[in-house]
Amino acid sequence: MRQTHRSWLSLLGFFVVITLGSSLIFAAVFAGVTAVMAGGGTTQASNEQQPVDPLVPGMVFSGLITDSHCGARHTDSDKSASECARMCVRKGSRYSIANGERNYELAGDSGQLAELAGQRVSLIGVLNGDTIKVSSAAALLAEGSNQR
Repeated sequence: MRQTHRSWLSLLGFFVVITLGSSLIFAAVFAGVTAVMAGGGTTQASNEQQPVDPLVPGMVFSGLITDSHCGARHTDSDKSASECARMCVRKGSRYSIANGERNYELAGDSGQLAELAGQRVSLIGVLNGDTIKVSSAAALLAEGSNQR
């Protein structure tokens, strides 16, 4: 009778160990999948959403907001400069600012950059290599317009 009693206890212990082990494995897999899904955005999206450090002084840049594919000269004659820039960005290009011969890629609020695409702007941002992390941007008034 003792042997039967021991076998029930060993069987119960076996199931407890298996249950705890499988629970730990399931938790580890679930945590890994959650981490991958949370960090699964594209690099461009994460660069665009990174805030500019408020302690680093921003520089002022001015020029035409365009896209990195077309630059200042848009090749699609059927569309305006703003429509062409938005279309190229939807196809994978990045917003950029063109000022003379210099072009800088822009990282910042893509909605704000889309609104200003094709316009001459003044923006404040931090230059890092060939990329400007934009903190604010505003359209420049046309030279012939009157402002009150």
